[in-house]
Amino acid sequence: MVFGWLGRVRPSARRSRAHRVAPHRVPVEAHPFACLTTAQLCALWRKSRAGLHAAPTAAARARVAVARGALLDELERREPEAMAEWLQTGALEPDGPSAYLVR
Repeated sequence: MVFGWLGRVRPSARRSRAHRVAPHRVPVEAHPFACLTTAQLCALWRKSRAGLHAAPTAAARARVAVARGALLDELERREPEAMAEWLQTGALEPDGPSAYLVR
């Protein structure tokens, strides 16, 4: 899968679908965002907003939305209280959860 706004290509498996691991079953350590700092995740969240608006097709927007969901999942895994606070305030853009997470 390619996320141009991430500035990198996520490797795609060349194996059959039967051998692929569902994303929700991937160990936390193997998650593509696990090696990033919280500040880097927040920066990607801000950058992904532009990617969402620049996506030329519905399929491209869906891919960005999936990546944004994965970013939020990782942030919530790390900082559940701060993310809950951000969501309760309306989850405002464009800064995203940075004010609650990066101090």
